[in-house]
Amino acid sequence: MNELKFKILFHKYRDKIFGFFVQFLGDQELARDLMQDVFLKLIQSKSDFDKISDQDGYIYQMCRNRAYDHLKRAYKDKEYRKYLESHLSFSSNHVNPEAEEKIKAEHYREVLERSINQLPDQQRLIFNLSKREGLSHQKIAEQLDLSPITVRNHLHRALKKLRTMINPDIDLMLVAVMVILT
Repeated sequence: MNELKFKILFHKYRDKIFGFFVQFLGDQELARDLMQDVFLKLIQSKSDFDKISDQDGYIYQMCRNRAYDHLKRAYKDKEYRKYLESHLSFSSNHVNPEAEEKIKAEHYREVLERSINQLPDQQRLIFNLSKREGLSHQKIAEQLDLSPITVRNHLHRALKKLRTMINPDIDLMLVAVMVILT
C-alpha cells in the first residue's frame, strides 16, 4: 500500500476504529494501541484493500477480532481480569453487549444508507417516503402524481434491490427499522 493510499485510509477510518475500541473496551489508551495494530495489519497485508467490496465490514471485522483477541489474552491475567469485571461488566465470554450492539447498528445503518443511495431516484424517493416518513401508497401516489400500483411496484423493486445489495446475513427489516427510528 503506497503512502497516499494509507493516508486516505487512515483519515477515513481512524475515528471509527478508535471509537469502536473505546466503546467496546472503555479505555482510550488501549484503543490507541489497538487502532495502531489494525493499521499496521492493513499496511502489512498482501491483499489490495481497494479490491475489497465491503471495506467498512472488513475493517469492522478486523477491529472486532482484534478486540476479542486482546480480551482473551488479557483475561488470563488475574489483575486485568478483575479490572475488566469491575469496569466493563465482563464475565466469562460476555463482552459489553450494549457497546457491541451500538457498533453493529451503526455499521448496518451505514451499509443501508449506502445501498439506499445507490437506488434509482424514483425508487429511493418512494422508499424514503414509505419507510422513513410512513406515508401510505395512496398518499405517495397523490404526492408524486402516480398510481398506487406504480408506487407499490417501485417500493417492491427497491426492497428487492436492497436485499441483493446488502450482505445476506444482515436482517434488512431490522436495519430499516433502526434507520426509521433515528
